[in-house]
Amino acid sequence: MIEAIIVLVLVGFLMIAAEVFVPGLVLGTLGGLCLIGAVALCYTIYGPLVGTAAFAALAVLSIVGFFLWLRLFPHTPLGKKMMLNKSLLSRNSLKMPELIGATGEAVTPLRPAGTAVIQGRRMDVVAEGGLIESGRKITVVAQEGIRIVVRQAN
Repeated sequence: MIEAIIVLVLVGFLMIAAEVFVPGLVLGTLGGLCLIGAVALCYTIYGPLVGTAAFAALAVLSIVGFFLWLRLFPHTPLGKKMMLNKSLLSRNSLKMPELIGATGEAVTPLRPAGTAVIQGRRMDVVAEGGLIESGRKITVVAQEGIRIVVRQAN
């Protein structure tokens, strides 16, 4: 019967690890149920002392395995392909010049979001008020990171 317990533990951990690649909580739930089944078998076959020891061992193994996974997985070839290496916020917001007070022209209707040409560059903008028709002159009134707020120029 020890073989069944070992198989349940191995299948449980493999299913939980596979949850990273096949999201949806199905494999993770089944893996957790396998681990619970292994502990339940230990309780029923070997008694409360061995069952409690098995539960404690699985808890420690789960925690240690989780932290090892977090530490080692990003450095594997598959982990490097899955992880984002660059910050999108720093790339867009640091290169954005100060635009407050700049004028431009709405390329698309701004209802309230759309596209405008400001300082010769096409940018995604948000209108402060209501609708601004395409072709109208606009002025930048606020800039919050990559969000540019415009108003129709007089």
